[in-house]
Amino acid sequence: MPLARQLADRPGVSLTTPGLRDTRRSPKPTTPPRVHLVRNRSPVVSVARSRARAIEMILPMPSFADVARSLGGVARTHELAPTPALKRALQRSAARGEVRRLRRGVYAARDVHPDIAAAAAVGGRVAGISALPFHGLWIPPGTATVLHVEVGDEMEAREGAHADRLVVTHWVASGARPRFGVAPLDDALRRAADELALPEAVAVLDSALRATPLTPVGLRFLSHGWPPRARRAAALAHERSESGTESVLRVLLHEVGIRATPQAPLPTGDNHRADLLIGDRLLIECDSDAHHAEPADRRRDLLRDESLVALGYLVVRFDYRQVFSDPAGVVATVAAIVARGDHVSRRPGR
Repeated sequence: MPLARQLADRPGVSLTTPGLRDTRRSPKPTTPPRVHLVRNRSPVVSVARSRARAIEMILPMPSFADVARSLGGVARTHELAPTPALKRALQRSAARGEVRRLRRGVYAARDVHPDIAAAAAVGGRVAGISALPFHGLWIPPGTATVLHVEVGDEMEAREGAHADRLVVTHWVASGARPRFGVAPLDDALRRAADELALPEAVAVLDSALRATPLTPVGLRFLSHGWPPRARRAAALAHERSESGTESVLRVLLHEVGIRATPQAPLPTGDNHRADLLIGDRLLIECDSDAHHAEPADRRRDLLRDESLVALGYLVVRFDYRQVFSDPAGVVATVAAIVARGDHVSRRPGR
């Protein structure tokens, strides 16, 4: 066979004229067959996964009501149900009465406090005077009929959400936290001290010094940025006052120029103290129904008064109703005693 023919028959060798393409095709390479590998799962892993699924089916997930309680009793939809499936479950839970839908996108636990639910329905949190009992503070008489609510600028307030109760809306800057629930103590004190009359505002601040970790120094720093009315009340607050009636009467007397010392010690032993001491002789006792209504309490008060009178003191008692229903009459009685000079001892040479 000629050499050229032999070379032409070899794969990959072309003896054609330059510029012409060899049209002969090389044979296609053979493709190895695909092999599907099956992962051999470990029996230990399979058993663990099965047990995990079984535990998830047995153990109850936290209810929407429990989640809402952990957030203060009120929560928004994205806090309770971040997925579409959970949103549908939340709607079914509300339909069954397990949670309450207060407004669009806001739900509450069934046992949430009515004031917190009402404030959330309006669009905000319980604030000012209405927030005082949640912090364990004294509240002035007659203020429970009004609900004070702080609403952020980013919310739309529903003024008519509770037509059966007077709602006062206070707008605050957006981003105030918590959005729902109860305003923090410092915010509640600032608003209450600015809106109440001076005697009642001082009584609220006295109760804060008595019932919370707030100290007189802390109150002084806290009130530095308050409105003038609230700052004046903070300046008159006293940590030794033990009741709202006592605080109110002390400020009423202060406004007419009579200085009264709260919880003054007495020389009768057993850590006895007087609610208010004027001068060195006039003792003012403010009796509440909670501690002075029972016959045994009344007899104890009478025996104590007899001992104090025998020591030369002048004891005058006013009850809760007198101080709040007739404050002018109470002040006039004390002022008359002071005008006669009976609030100071009769010493030789005077």
